[in-house]
Amino acid sequence: MRKLLLGFGILLGLVLSNGSAYGQGSTPHFSYKIELRSDGYYYATMKSDAAYSASSNQTTISTIQYTLVAPIGTFAPISATSTSMTNLVGGVEDLLPSTNAGNYIWSTQRTALNTTTEYGYFALTGSPILPNIVAGVEIPLFRFRTQACIGSIRMYRNVADGTGGADTPKLNSANSIYLSGVSGALSDSYKDNYGTATVCPTPPVSDLTTSISGPSTGTPSTPFVYTVTVNNVGSGASTGSVSESFSIPTGLTFNSGGGSGWSCSPTGPVAGATTIVCTNSSPNIPASGSVSFPLNVTPTTTGGIAISGIVSGGGETNTSNNSATSNTTTVGCGISAGVLSKL
Repeated sequence: MRKLLLGFGILLGLVLSNGSAYGQGSTPHFSYKIELRSDGYYYATMKSDAAYSASSNQTTISTIQYTLVAPIGTFAPISATSTSMTNLVGGVEDLLPSTNAGNYIWSTQRTALNTTTEYGYFALTGSPILPNIVAGVEIPLFRFRTQACIGSIRMYRNVADGTGGADTPKLNSANSIYLSGVSGALSDSYKDNYGTATVCPTPPVSDLTTSISGPSTGTPSTPFVYTVTVNNVGSGASTGSVSESFSIPTGLTFNSGGGSGWSCSPTGPVAGATTIVCTNSSPNIPASGSVSFPLNVTPTTTGGIAISGIVSGGGETNTSNNSATSNTTTVGCGISAGVLSKL
């Protein structure tokens, strides 16, 4: 087992070494990737474009070094000066398909490159014993979670990121893998990285809209009902209280409203022009869902009448689509035309 170099950072460079390594002068075959999946874990993987088989000996890895480049504050607080990865949740979980799992340990270190970037360094001591390596088949290495995703993380690049000097402080910049016990004179050096930099997922959010529907006609002094619908057109459920305020015009009296968790204030009857606010403390409207409640009103004059409403709350941030106006209700005189007879 070789002694691990002390360089650590958010660049993930995979180095596997032992006393029986193939030279790096021949064609390299190994590529590496970091990926943020939907379960919130970062997955480190590798693959080979050539097959490695174990005949008389097993395919053994003696040491792994994997380096990542990330926004400062990813692996430890921005103010941190130590090499500890204090922002990992639950440590590093081994995923290697080895026959001797538990006999080796993943270790981590990090170091700040400058005010915006840090390196994350993952190292494996011991000798994982792998089954035969199939060309083009991805091999899982490990996974980890951070307390928050604050920006994209990518693999360290052997050439593009340099191999020493000011841009690689405390970093073992060699990205390569060494195997023992494989048959054939295949190269086992670092080839490149595959995949793209990780992207922080967009958290689901609610986006509330409203609609108000009433009858097409009405009669003075005869109540009718508006149906108010609050729709969630966002990607996540609403959170917390939701309210909708209504502008009740002159010529209309608000009688009552709400129900099913909704309450309206002030309570009726209240003659217009006035404002009524209806609130539900926790409607929990799911994405693509909706809730409805009634408003009972009475027209006091003839002509065209409409009300407007503005919905708010629910954890949404898009307020450009929160208002609606009802259809116009035509209120007649309430007297039917008859046939006049000459006396």
